[in-house]
Amino acid sequence: MRRTRVLLLILSAVALSLVAPGTAAAGNTTFYGDLNGDGRSDRITLGSTGSARTDCTITVSYRIVGSIFRAPVVYPFTSPAPYAPFCPNKGEAVDLGGDGVVELVTTHFIWTVAGKQILVLRNFVPWYETTGVSFPSTINQVDFNGDGRKDIWESSDQTMQVRSYLNTTSSTLVPGPISVCNSTSQPQHVFADFNGDGGQDMLMYRRCEYSYAGAELHFGNGGTPVVFASTTTVSTKYEVYRADFDYDGVVDVGVITQPSGGPVTVRHFRNNGAGVFTEIL
Repeated sequence: MRRTRVLLLILSAVALSLVAPGTAAAGNTTFYGDLNGDGRSDRITLGSTGSARTDCTITVSYRIVGSIFRAPVVYPFTSPAPYAPFCPNKGEAVDLGGDGVVELVTTHFIWTVAGKQILVLRNFVPWYETTGVSFPSTINQVDFNGDGRKDIWESSDQTMQVRSYLNTTSSTLVPGPISVCNSTSQPQHVFADFNGDGGQDMLMYRRCEYSYAGAELHFGNGGTPVVFASTTTVSTKYEVYRADFDYDGVVDVGVITQPSGGPVTVRHFRNNGAGVFTEIL
């Protein structure tokens, strides 16, 4: 009996190890968004009914004021996912198309079928499936191109990706210009409008497995990325931050370099307002 129990514990440990570290950051089952247009952020929780494998739920607690919410309202739906796990476990509330209706853009860490990694729900009913990152560690939103519509970006330490998806006027999500290798569940990053186009650009420190590490700026609306520092010695780490070093109202870039066993250095880069940088020596 004891031998059987030990074997079961070992098998459980093996199963958990196969899922890999991304699952630790893989769920934001509860997230927030204004679903009734009252200007207050409501609490949204994804789940399942348990009665059938494809029966999923969205539980919404509408915010009254501050930290006070109304009693939860449960909206059931049937998942179109082709295999288990059928119900999403992370999402964002986004007005796709800018028509005033807030959709739920959802996914699951183990949704990997091409063209079906993201499930969009409109009025709590599945609307369409579309392309996303397989094994996503995180899903997030930001306006990359300055059109007033929040776009989506995902990251994964399993498929080693950071990818952007742009929110179009037709309420669809299309692949955006940001698509880079990154081995962590989410790169250390800062958003700001570095080139003055009204959209948010992504300043990040990314590491691509054991072959590359870099401090880079990726423009949300496209364009050649700016590499401030890079190395193939991945024991070296970077940290990026935004600042206004010359007090001209234009956002500049700072990069901290932390080599293994070496001195920490800080470099400053002045932005001309159009995303062109000069190091301040």
